[in-house]
Amino acid sequence: MRIKTGDLALPDFQRNFVWEPQKTVELLRSIVSRYPVGTLLFWKQNRDEPAFAHRPFEEAPKTGRAPAELVLDGQQRLTSLYQALTGTGDERYFFKLDEFVDKSNVRVFDVHEIDFEKAIHIEPIIKKKVQDSLFDQRDSYFGVSDVEKFDEWLDIYAERQAGGDPASEKRVKQLYREVRDRYLIPLRSYGFPLVSLPESTPLEAVCTIFETLNRTGKPLGVFELLTARFYPKGVNLRDLWQDAQDSYSVLKEFKIDPYSVLQTICLRAHGSAQRADVLKKLTAEDIDSNWVAVIKGFVGSLDLLEADCGVLSPRWLPYSMILVPMAAVWPEIQMLKPLERSGPRDRLQQYFWCTVFTGNFDQGANSQAGADYAKLKAWLTNEMALAPEAISEFNVTASSIRAATTRRKALYTGVLCLSVTAKAQDFHTGQTMTRTRVNEAKIDSHHIFPKAQLMRSGSEESTELILNRALIDADTNRIIRDKAPQAYLSEMKDVHGGEKLESVMTSHAIPYGQESALEMNDYERFLNERLALLIELIEGVTKKKVIRDDVQD
Repeated sequence: MRIKTGDLALPDFQRNFVWEPQKTVELLRSIVSRYPVGTLLFWKQNRDEPAFAHRPFEEAPKTGRAPAELVLDGQQRLTSLYQALTGTGDERYFFKLDEFVDKSNVRVFDVHEIDFEKAIHIEPIIKKKVQDSLFDQRDSYFGVSDVEKFDEWLDIYAERQAGGDPASEKRVKQLYREVRDRYLIPLRSYGFPLVSLPESTPLEAVCTIFETLNRTGKPLGVFELLTARFYPKGVNLRDLWQDAQDSYSVLKEFKIDPYSVLQTICLRAHGSAQRADVLKKLTAEDIDSNWVAVIKGFVGSLDLLEADCGVLSPRWLPYSMILVPMAAVWPEIQMLKPLERSGPRDRLQQYFWCTVFTGNFDQGANSQAGADYAKLKAWLTNEMALAPEAISEFNVTASSIRAATTRRKALYTGVLCLSVTAKAQDFHTGQTMTRTRVNEAKIDSHHIFPKAQLMRSGSEESTELILNRALIDADTNRIIRDKAPQAYLSEMKDVHGGEKLESVMTSHAIPYGQESALEMNDYERFLNERLALLIELIEGVTKKKVIRDDVQD
């Protein structure tokens, strides 16, 4: 068996064996029934210079030899089958062969007649005494790992069943040999469909092919590929990433993808965040030289976004990709003297806001990150240098903001964060929002004019406009429910008082007052009034003018 000899092995990026015993039972059932069980994906290797670090299958011996092929897809199936056939692992598997035959009519059942729930039995490996008794032919149990000893098993079993009658013993042997030929031989001769990639297959192609064939399993990403590639060179990406997460909890909280870290390193080392360049150009030396600085770049950028840009929750991060150029330039800011960092930090915030409101990362984010990095690096420390495109070509119109719905995620979350930077207060307590308060009070985006109320009123405006959303705590949202604004504002005044309510509303850029559109339940006028307030806030953080086009005063 190629697994046992080490001719076939696993690349080190593959996950561990995780199948439950019942999955192995299902696989055995399919194989003895000669049903298809899926395609395997192998990759031929140069034994003198393997592409990746590799390891044997679980419970297979360590041979010390380089494999001829690596298994990219099929690890779980092959491991479970190997352990079942070799009697290794945590369980042993048995066939109850009497379930395969119709003794009264002296015939072997067809596949559809077999009750496989009774025909395949699992026993934990620790129950040695139970297994020994099972192998002793009691109740016709036969170990899957003993297929090659079938004739020895059958001689003893037939003799006991026949009770000394030679003719009966012969009939038993004939019947169970037919079981062997129909259902046990496939365990050794089953042919898996196989795709074997040539040794010359590029890494990017391997990644794409694997993702296509393995939609439901753990995806093979660039990080996993490079983890295996760099391991023999003394760079253990998996350990580096685990140490970074242990040291900086914010990386876990914001679910930072380790691939983004590799993109950032590639951006610093080679000026590109494209997947092809990360795969082809990134070296172990690049990791050594940049890892610590880039990790601190992510942590510093996330801290900046939380403290100065209102990103209090991972849900409110407009683009995860924007962290790549920000983290890439962060080391340059940190190299400055403390008193010299204020201007570059302000410009980095301006870059964030302009990118969010122009939607520059909506398409081609990898390419945009590369283009931005080159300019951002120079502009942060030299205000006279050419700024990134989102700043130098800022082109945001009032009509686009007015019409934007919550489907425009970056713009939508950008407006939510903008309200936080404007010191938006918690509707329930009047406190300024913090990450802790957001989590404890379950503050999230909710409708200002409830959807049900707008549908009842027959409004032709969309109910899901960004302008109709605000950060509202769970208790306040229960007060609002499906009421018209005039009704729920009256209840909130009774609870909080008029002055406090006005302060809260104003902090969210919600126009409020006795004759305001909100008090009059006038949705269209409310949208226009709120648009004007939000434009002022957008212009404040971007330091750019929004184009007023076809918007009613």
